[in-house]
Amino acid sequence: MTDIFVSPATAATIAVGAVISVVYLRYMWLALRRTSETLDAPDDGQEDAFTHSFAGAIVAVIASSLTIILYGAGPQLLYLGVLLALASPVAVAYTFHRELNG
Repeated sequence: MTDIFVSPATAATIAVGAVISVVYLRYMWLALRRTSETLDAPDDGQEDAFTHSFAGAIVAVIASSLTIILYGAGPQLLYLGVLLALASPVAVAYTFHRELNG
């Protein structure tokens, strides 16, 4: 019997999730700092980079629903939910990155 508490796939998922968490928190912190620094500054007609956020939220809800539905087709499809859970913060971090560098 081995002393490993988790499978290699679970360990890899935890490692990838940790990296995604660090990147997500970094961009969240930078976006919040920028927002607080420029709160009283005029917009000068500049449009926010978050114009597609609502569409992204709808896609995330639909994808989540489809992932739950697909689980009924086969238990191995449950892992699509894990991929979706990892992809969601990546999408938010990308939006923050575009806002900060755009």
